[in-house]
Amino acid sequence: MQKNLFILLLIWLSLALPQKAISQLLTAELLPGLRIEKESNYDGTSLYGYIDGGSTLYFEYGFDRLTVQEVVFLDQKINIEYFRMKSCKGAFGIYSINTFQCVAKDQQGRIDCENLYQQQLCAGHFYISVVNASGTAAARSASTMLISKLKEVIPAEEGLLLPEQIRDPAAQLTGSVKYIRGELGLQNGLPDFSNYFEGIPNFELWMRQTTSDGKDQKKFLLSFDTAVAMESFVQNAALVPSGNGWKSKEGSSEQWHVEKLGDQKIFVEIK
Repeated sequence: MQKNLFILLLIWLSLALPQKAISQLLTAELLPGLRIEKESNYDGTSLYGYIDGGSTLYFEYGFDRLTVQEVVFLDQKINIEYFRMKSCKGAFGIYSINTFQCVAKDQQGRIDCENLYQQQLCAGHFYISVVNASGTAAARSASTMLISKLKEVIPAEEGLLLPEQIRDPAAQLTGSVKYIRGELGLQNGLPDFSNYFEGIPNFELWMRQTTSDGKDQKKFLLSFDTAVAMESFVQNAALVPSGNGWKSKEGSSEQWHVEKLGDQKIFVEIK
């Protein structure tokens, strides 16, 4: 009887005691040969001290915390920024407006972007930037190995659920899909669209852009806080009623087809 009670006590203690969390940061234990020269953490308003003038954008997307590691790996000096956001779509939003001119993208089934000096990764709640100083083949190779290890460490199964209207399993996300929220997000990710949102403080926008026969085609899913805000957007875009929605006026340079999905949501196709 006493033996059984002792076993039960051990089981209870194993469940009650805090379990050591798996690190989502790179360490020398995870990657032999990695040397971390400096590690800094930022949360709340301390982010202002790290990003001069750019921190407001991250707060707009739901910033949680930032860890910065200055490391040496394979004799290369590399800077790693781990931006943890409060949601997966917030992490993807920041990633989507920070990535352009990718030499390679969306490799190994993950959302990533690579160029000479920087490699970026979106995984779960994280937007991660890995920057090397030289852009040499050796530096890029070292950065690639760091990103590969990060893909093992940070799970992607938390999932980024794209709206059905812009979902395309066969197409890449990087460079074609953006998640925009707030005025600063719009200015950084889709500046040509800013005038349509004049006087509209709160909204979120998903966009997929494709090219067919040499012409750009865009699909937008827009959500507003109020029906009044949605009507303001329709007026700003100078749209006219058409079926269950609106369309652009005859003779417009772009042809808009807008479907009303509810009192605060619309789907827009522009050709």
